[in-house]
Amino acid sequence: MDFPFILRAVFEIVVLWIIFYQIYRTFKDSRAAAIMAGLVFIIVLAAVLLELTHAAVLQQIAGSFLGPGTLLLILFILFHPELRTALAKLGANRVLGRLWDREKNEDFISCVCDSVSFLVSKRYGALIAICRNNKLSEYVKTGTELDSICSRELIGTIFMPKTMLHDGAVIINNERIVAAACILPVSNRELKDRSLGLRHRAGIGLAEASDAVVIIVSEETGSVSLVVGNVVQRDISVQMLAARLTELIYSHVSTEKNTRSVKS
Repeated sequence: MDFPFILRAVFEIVVLWIIFYQIYRTFKDSRAAAIMAGLVFIIVLAAVLLELTHAAVLQQIAGSFLGPGTLLLILFILFHPELRTALAKLGANRVLGRLWDREKNEDFISCVCDSVSFLVSKRYGALIAICRNNKLSEYVKTGTELDSICSRELIGTIFMPKTMLHDGAVIINNERIVAAACILPVSNRELKDRSLGLRHRAGIGLAEASDAVVIIVSEETGSVSLVVGNVVQRDISVQMLAARLTELIYSHVSTEKNTRSVKS
């Protein structure tokens, strides 16, 4: 037995082990797994009984019924929900995700702008921080962690007055709402505009302490402000907000990727 043969055998065993282990991890806690275990037990028991009784006709019928096509159909029916989940996770892979990053980016920007429009129409005060390089973990811990898909309905509900999460900031990372009711650092610098309240000071404070993009909706006036670093843009339209968010978030990400590629 030569060394290449052994190496190839070891490689095949490792690959098969990884595949079966991943399948086990994916389906071990599902209800279908218990059903499948029961089905395998019944098939093995039936096979043993048929072998012991030498029932040739029944063995032939069972062999025809339990062919590869039938087994695959049974597996598909049993694990249909789990297969959908597994394919969804595969589709969320970063490498494959690059194929439709543009559409996802546009959907996220549209979601944020629709949410801001709704908040303005209802005169709900809001403070939304969108992470870039800094993940704002220390501020996430001060609020209620969510890890939810970004949606107008959720953001509108969070900032609805008298709800338990409305007082504080929503933090978004990787296009997901990671936390709400977060406490942000208040800016200590002297602000020329005395009309800026605590919500604006908190947004400015976070922008000074990180590279986050901060959106502020005034409860009193319904105006929208965008804060990045030391720059505060006040009374911007939703259309301008969409353009600025695309520029600040995704142009920033592209620049970071290009810089890393050059360094490597």
